[in-house]
Amino acid sequence: MTDAKLQKARAAAEKAAQELAALEAAEADKAATLAAERDAREIEYAHRVKETWRAEEEANSEAEKAARARFYELVSNEPWFVAFAEYRAHRFKRGHILTAAQDAQNRLGETATIPENRIYDATIMDDVINAAEQRANEIAADFADELEAKREAYVSGGNE
Repeated sequence: MTDAKLQKARAAAEKAAQELAALEAAEADKAATLAAERDAREIEYAHRVKETWRAEEEANSEAEKAARARFYELVSNEPWFVAFAEYRAHRFKRGHILTAAQDAQNRLGETATIPENRIYDATIMDDVINAAEQRANEIAADFADELEAKREAYVSGGNE
């Protein structure tokens, strides 16, 4: 009786091993098919990106120009910007005053005693620019994530 049970168990194990091998082979075939389909979609997506990048870049460039114009329009009405422009204008006015005085001395044949104008940068704008660059990088990183998600969605399942 033990021999019969052993034989029966061996037969069942062999049958299960054959079924397992068949299932694993089918799974490997399915995985290979999915990988091939994914590769094909990745190639197709790459072709689409290559063919449409110029139009997308032109649209982006137009959006950039519109954003810049909007920025200039909005910032030019900000009280802090108006004050900053006035502050910077006085630096340029100083240059005109000094140049006129230098010209007057020169016209009168006098020795030049009027100093040269020196315009130096205002560091406050560096802070504003750095903050804007940081935010711009964050916006661009989000866009890059969206592009990658779009590519991955397409490559993984053909969704646009």
